[in-house]
Amino acid sequence: MQTNSIAIKLTNISKYYKLYNAPKDRLKEALSISGKQYHKKFYATKNLNLEIKKGEVLGIVGKNGSGKSTLLKLITGVLTPDEGSIEVNGKISALLELGSGFNPEFTGMQNIFFYGTILGFTKQEMEEKLDNIIAFADIGDFIYQPLKTYSSGMKSRLGFAVAVHIDPEILILDEVLSVGDLLFRRKCYAKMEEFFKGGKTIIYVSHDSNSINELCTRAIFLLDGNIILDADAKTVTTFYQKYIFSNKEDQKQIIINLSTNSINVKTHKDSYKIINTNKMEKNNLTEKAYFIKSFQTSSLKVVQNYSVDIIQPKILTKDNEQVNMLIMGEEYFLTYILKVPLSIKNLSYGAQIKGINGQLISNASLKNANTFVELMKPGEYLVTWSFTCLLTPNTYYIDTSTTGIVNIDREVLFRGYDHVIFKVIKQKETYYQGIVTLNQEIKHEKN
Repeated sequence: MQTNSIAIKLTNISKYYKLYNAPKDRLKEALSISGKQYHKKFYATKNLNLEIKKGEVLGIVGKNGSGKSTLLKLITGVLTPDEGSIEVNGKISALLELGSGFNPEFTGMQNIFFYGTILGFTKQEMEEKLDNIIAFADIGDFIYQPLKTYSSGMKSRLGFAVAVHIDPEILILDEVLSVGDLLFRRKCYAKMEEFFKGGKTIIYVSHDSNSINELCTRAIFLLDGNIILDADAKTVTTFYQKYIFSNKEDQKQIIINLSTNSINVKTHKDSYKIINTNKMEKNNLTEKAYFIKSFQTSSLKVVQNYSVDIIQPKILTKDNEQVNMLIMGEEYFLTYILKVPLSIKNLSYGAQIKGINGQLISNASLKNANTFVELMKPGEYLVTWSFTCLLTPNTYYIDTSTTGIVNIDREVLFRGYDHVIFKVIKQKETYYQGIVTLNQEIKHEKN
């Protein structure tokens, strides 16, 4: 691969910290003539290799302490690696935490110029960007107040506004889109969409799998400073969620299987069997839902605890016919059998409908305190969900899940990722855009 197509390249990167059993050991090591070591090395990252192409939007997932922040600080130069080399081709703007790079004693206005100076911009260059930054942050007169008086949301607004308006070639964001009100978050997403279209390189860290799926073209699963999985966003977030919802023994096996490549990792492009579209839809004027046996999900991932199982999931019509080719506007029923081998308190069901790339479209659950199944005794139960299909023509997945209290805490008992696949087909020759239709009608009359 040509170097000019690479934005960031990490080769055998290791970063460790010295851990001492007691404070006096640090002094004993410093004064030791023989060079005796009294510390243990804790590796935040070890022999890590990563290559990010220009224009990629890379998501990073991992539990707290997995090395995400260390990795970002190494890329931005905040930390220096103890081993290995880092190559960065392009100007970086990073928002690693709320108010990072800002002085709490300075006003918001002063911090804008202070941050610009750190990044090598002149005062005149920052003055040219100032109006856009202030307008985007939209914090009113607080722009003239010390940063230490800001709320977390205001710090996020100012930090994001500065980071995206200095025209970086590489933008690094660490959990910043989870802070702030809904309108500001939408504005942030819209700004990021501009970056995508402009071919910018983005690294985005988040615990929110849905935002990773929606924003990122690729993702990595980081654990103990190592990359466990590097694939498309949907595949990575599915395995990550499977890991965090599994018990400790199953977590160990998931990591072993991923590390030894004994799990068949399929990207979302391979998550269903390819069928001739013309044959599948019969014709664009079909008005009846139907079933194609060969159109089946091949990307099912399961989390199963206490031997609880969900089997035979299917979509039925009002006439009790199984279908996977659905018509917009019609009512359907998702049914499955829940197998419970032990008594469970406060059992709750869940179902998610997702797009082909894993973006969440609809989430329903039986979780209200008044609708929990207070005590589920051992046995098999038929579960039925009803829904109206308002989705526009495309391919979709359904995740199934159930949680309950077995001992003291609420736990995931079963979760099936991509458990059901279905396609919404055209009812008539109509042009559709977006994800759902609201069956809008437009009327006009002379006023």
